[in-house]
Parts: sequence; C-alpha cells; structure tokens
Amino acid sequence: MDAFAVIPARSGSKGVKDKNIYLINGKPLLCYAIETAKNCPDISETYISTDSETYQETAINCGAKSLGLRNPDLASDSAKTIDTLIDIVKQLKKINKEFDYLVLLQPTSPVRKPEDISNMLQILNKNPQASSIVSVSKLIEPHPYKLKKISKKGYLTSFIKGTSSEIPRQAMSSAYKLNGAIYIIRIKNMLESGKIIDNQSLPYIMEEGVNIDTSADLEYLNFLISTGRLSL
Repeated sequence: MDAFAVIPARSGSKGVKDKNIYLINGKPLLCYAIETAKNCPDISETYISTDSETYQETAINCGAKSLGLRNPDLASDSAKTIDTLIDIVKQLKKINKEFDYLVLLQPTSPVRKPEDISNMLQILNKNPQASSIVSVSKLIEPHPYKLKKISKKGYLTSFIKGTSSEIPRQAMSSAYKLNGAIYIIRIKNMLESGKIIDNQSLPYIMEEGVNIDTSADLEYLNFLISTGRLSL
C-alpha cells in the first residue's frame, strides 16, 4: 500500500491573494497540508505542485519535496488538476519512483487528520474494484430538492426534475457534498481514465470543514481556531 501525497498550490488566486500561504496561527496554510501528510505513516513522500518560487520555497521549508515548478500550461486558470497529477506521476516514473496511490490534499481545505488518510487508504485497499475514495460531508441545507431554477417563461421550477421542495426534510434522502479535504486515487485507474472521481469512487464521510475561497472564509477559520472550536 505505497502512497505519496501531492499538495497543489497554484498562485494567482483571484478571490484571496496568496491564500495558499496565508498565515494561520503564524503558519502558512499550505504547511498544514504538508504536516498532515508527513504525520501519516502510510504516506512515503510528499510533493508540492506550484508555479510559484515563493510557494515552492515555503513548502520545502515545511518538509515537502519538489519536482520543479509547473509547466506554464498546467498553471493557467483553465488548467485541470488531473492533468497536473498525471504529469507528476510521469515525472516520478522517469526517476524510478512508482506508487500505488496518490493522496491529494488541498491547502484550502485544512480540516483533516493523518488518521483520516490512513483509514481511507485501508478502505480503498480492501476494495480493489474502487478507483478512488473521496472525503464528503453531509449536506443539510439547502437540500438539492429545494433548489430552483427560472424557466424561459420566468417561472420557478425544480432544479432537479421530478423533485419537490414540499417534501418534509425527514423524508428526503441524504445528500453529500465533496468537502475538498482528501482525495485518494488508485494511480493505475487514474492513468487509464484520466479522472479523479468516477462512478467507482467511494465516499468517506467526515464532519463539515472549512473551504477557503474568500477572505470571510479565512476570518471564519481564524475565529474557530481562536475560540478553541477547531484545532489544526
């Protein structure tokens, strides 16, 4: 069960400038992801993937390795994460490093523990038919059945055809959302399908975390930590 971790940290965020190295309790955000990976006994190596020399230096100081800065075509706004991951796997193969699993840890979803990674790896290892395992959180509100869209005639209609927002909440089937904290992919499947998630991906249910897209999200994370409600 040989696994390595990738910490993706592209610069040029439009929402919050340099959010990947924003200081939380005096520590750059991406370092929390690196430390989680390095504290997991099931992860052999941890790599930073970035287009920024500053991010790269920060990550290396926090204990990550680097294969060099991303190619420009993998650093644009339209670049897909899967293409970056496949590129890293191919680069590692050139230096005779091959793994069974890739663990993707996004700096902007920092609420996770090393034991979550180990648990997920064990589950995936015991389910050889599965291509990946992804952390999710239960979605309470708004439930997908309550979502609406506006028709061409200007009327409200169900966003999901055949559903009704008038069904009692207790009667609605459980819905889950990707919480962004942990993705573990079987590398063989990833290279064959070119996907991180497909119809053979397993869920790993976690409590709601914090996804950092805006300055308000950063303030909320700081609030949770300062009040002792969250420990990273």
